[in-house]
Amino acid sequence: MILGLLALAYLTGAIPTGLLAGRLFKKVDVRQHGSGNVGATNVFRVAGKLPGALVLMVDVLKGWLPVVLFTRWALGWGLAADAGNLPLFFGILAVCGHIWNPFLGFKGGRGVATSLGLLFALDPRVAGLSLAVWIAVAAATRYVSVASIAAAFSAPFWMTLLGLPLLWVAGGAGVSFAIILRHRPNIVRLLQGEEHKIVR
Repeated sequence: MILGLLALAYLTGAIPTGLLAGRLFKKVDVRQHGSGNVGATNVFRVAGKLPGALVLMVDVLKGWLPVVLFTRWALGWGLAADAGNLPLFFGILAVCGHIWNPFLGFKGGRGVATSLGLLFALDPRVAGLSLAVWIAVAAATRYVSVASIAAAFSAPFWMTLLGLPLLWVAGGAGVSFAIILRHRPNIVRLLQGEEHKIVR
């Protein structure tokens, strides 16, 4: 049953919200437009503000829901004596499902919004501090990608400073590394001066 919930967490993260929103609102495949990414930022650019906002909210929820709901199920069904590290594992698998999406040929989004949902579920303080970094860097540089990389890089440090368990810090570092790795195309475009800026 625990393995089943872990698999369900992965599949929850893999719900292709960006692709579905693009087809529903604009009848387009967002992978064929803009940056080619299925995340909220590209949906904003390709399909508009409402679809982008919906994708953002659902992608955050995809990280939050498995941590909170699946942990409650595991405890309520007597599958575990205590929560332990189950919330962390559920959240990491949800992020993995978003990044390496089995419904999209194991090519998904950058994992930023889903990771934010994971952090809100694990420790809202870390989520708030990481979000503050994102906002500050986005305001200063006007690059979503730079803000996302900075926020991801900062998360394990906030987790350490706030005294979270070592395994959680290690898990956070692993997720942050995956997010930064998924931003390689953005880093290339930044170096070439071709990255899109936030339009004011």
